[in-house]
Amino acid sequence: MACLPSDDILGSTGVSVLLTLTIATTLEDVAQKTGLPLFRVRGTVRRLLEAGFTHQVGQMYEITPAGIEKLEQKEKN
Repeated sequence: MACLPSDDILGSTGVSVLLTLTIATTLEDVAQKTGLPLFRVRGTVRRLLEAGFTHQVGQMYEITPAGIEKLEQKEKN
């Protein structure tokens, strides 16, 4: 499986996932809220973690300030 460069992470899937992570959320809850399959959520969150846009809090994930900034930049474009 090819990893996307960080600039490509925030396609529609990445944006949907990040928007659900404004509060600490489990991967299962992200999948339920976005309608995405759990495997897709896991892969997306892994790439978002690697890019520094999310962080893990126990079994939950939450957006970071860098993730918020990236979303704001994307909205401007």
